[in-house]
Order: sequence, then structure tokens, then C-alpha cells
Amino acid sequence: VLAVSALLVGTCPGKEKHQSVIKDKLGETIKKELDAQEINTDNPFAKIIGALGSQLLDVCIENNLKVKNYGLFSLGKVGDPSETVSFGILGHVFITPGEKHISLGNTNFDYNIDDGLNIRLE
Repeated sequence: VLAVSALLVGTCPGKEKHQSVIKDKLGETIKKELDAQEINTDNPFAKIIGALGSQLLDVCIENNLKVKNYGLFSLGKVGDPSETVSFGILGHVFITPGEKHISLGNTNFDYNIDDGLNIRLE
């Protein structure tokens, strides 16, 4: 029991790992959305917009993701009220399944890990 506990504590992912996994997943989701809408991402204008969007996404995640380390595992939460968006254990981070509704100021993000991302400005 002590060895397992020590392993879990020693490999509990921190905020950087949660950020990296969430950024990668959102990047994949956005790419799928663009491909589904047949937007040419090789076009120079699309690359510039993509780079700006990527930087904006990085800042948004960095400033709004709160990771709570419970010793044996960690949870990533975003929004107010907060939604759990990631779960970390044994050095790995998993995006939590199900539909999420995240509010950050005047921007609402709705996403489902299987259905993609929808952003609404209000």
C-alpha cells in the first residue's frame, strides 16, 4: 500500500501536463472542425489566423486552468462555476468525457469530447 501510494504521489501530473494535454486536444478538435468545413489550412492567411488562435488558446488555458493536486491524482478545472475538464494520474492526463459548458467572462465554450467545440460570445 505504501509503495503504491508513493508511486501515485510521485507521478501525479501538475498544471503544465494538464495544459499540454488540453492544448493538444483542443488543437485536434479545431483542426477537425476546419477540415469538416473544408477550410484550406495550408493557405498563408489561414496559417496566420491559426498561429494567432493558438497563442490566444495558450493564454486562455494558462490563465484560466486551475489544477488541484490531491496527492494521488489531480483535477483540472476551468470556469466559474468550475467544470472539471481533466483528470491526472500516474503521469498521464485524461480529458473528462461528457458535455461541458464553461463560462469565462463574456465567452461561453460548449464542448463534448466526441462532438467538438462551440464558442459563443455573449
